[in-house]
Amino acid sequence: MNQPATAPVVTWTAGAVARMLGLPPSTLRAWHRRYGLTLSTPQTGSHRRYGRADVDALLRMKHLIEQGLGTETAAARAFHAGGGSDVGTLLTAVRSLKIDTATALLDAYLVDHDVVDTWEHLCRPALDALGGPDADHCVDLVHGLSWAVAAALHRIPSPRSAAPPVLLACVDGERHTLPLEALRAALAEHSRAALFLGGSIPDTALRDAVARTHPAAVVLWSSRPVPPPRRIRAHRLVLAGPGWPRRTGRAARPATLGEALTLLIAGD
Repeated sequence: MNQPATAPVVTWTAGAVARMLGLPPSTLRAWHRRYGLTLSTPQTGSHRRYGRADVDALLRMKHLIEQGLGTETAAARAFHAGGGSDVGTLLTAVRSLKIDTATALLDAYLVDHDVVDTWEHLCRPALDALGGPDADHCVDLVHGLSWAVAAALHRIPSPRSAAPPVLLACVDGERHTLPLEALRAALAEHSRAALFLGGSIPDTALRDAVARTHPAAVVLWSSRPVPPPRRIRAHRLVLAGPGWPRRTGRAARPATLGEALTLLIAGD
């Protein structure tokens, strides 16, 4: 049998990449010399060749530098040499109130990690670090980081679908919306449409929304103690967050973003 032809791997020269980045070739050479950029494309000759992943990493590096990050840190982050330093790098930007830089860091992380991983290993640790004993003195930092996280998550568009959406809402009086922002984006990665109503939704408004949209599931978030909802006529009810009692009838109680995602996409 004839083997199918393998598509050729497209690569670019250093000069072509420099033009794509809008940089002098000397700058690209200096980055390699100073920061030891590791290319994913095998190098067989005396001249560097760049694949798509290498160009993407350089674009991320350039974007982070333009947003105010130091060149060495930008190189480490864009080429994934930072490892466990991702949270520290993000917090450094937030503590300087460089919110555009924080958003760029989150954008770069999301290129190679899904939403659940980004939430559990980058966003939540950073938010927890700002919520310690000195939390009252860093409200501005928490708000800045929250804005950056939401901005990065909003770049993941919800898919167009004729199927009933998942309806996401915070209970009346609840204004901590980020966990549902993350769930919406995680569902979008799995081609599941979700309608997010935002924070502090009165019961009557929620019932009206359910009647209008006939959702596949309703997810209610609460971070403070509240009784289980009544008269929510939903095919599936999911109660997320630490505010719900242990016994909630037939409603599901996922403990993590990953559990909520698995529950909602099961059977798709």
